[in-house]
Amino acid sequence: MNINLPSISPPVPGLKTGIESQNQNLESGGISRTFEKLLQDVNQQQLTAEAKQVELLVTENKDIHGTMLALEKADLSMRLMLQVRNKLVGAYEEVMRMQV
Repeated sequence: MNINLPSISPPVPGLKTGIESQNQNLESGGISRTFEKLLQDVNQQQLTAEAKQVELLVTENKDIHGTMLALEKADLSMRLMLQVRNKLVGAYEEVMRMQV
């Protein structure tokens, strides 16, 4: 499963830090782009698994091992994506409950 999360780099002199950089990251769509990339990766895993299933059924190439691996990768990537989504929704709901 190829999920590329943004790396955390050490602070650079002259670079905005703290809340300013977090706000700028959110405004530029950092989290949404990361989640969109995660969704695209999960979708690709699902499509690969489906193609392996069709190949197993219609061709003489009976790669059961490869098909099962593709199915398990797709299942795990879907579960991971759902857990990340649940954590994001939970964090959003917690922030919305905060009093200003």
